Amino acid sequence: MTVCDMKKGMRAIVLKVEGAEAIRERLRFLGIYKGAKLVLLKVSFMKSTYLVQAGSSRAALGKDVAAGVYVWKLNEK
Repeated sequence: MTVCDMKKGMRAIVLKVEGAEAIRERLRFLGIYKGAKLVLLKVSFMKSTYLVQAGSSRAALGKDVAAGVYVWKLNEK
């Protein structure tokens, strides 16, 4: 499952981040790395942008970048 497959409000743990080294490094600075917890806050109308929160930072990911962030859904209580 990737960020693109998540539903609004879903919580997940990052399993793997794929992409160019520059993209992976930028995501790491934003708190998106293996083992990080994410929450999907919003999805744009055409599903081209995904707003996620990792820790205290928020990031808007384009569809191509979001498709490279593999996650594991957390059980919601």
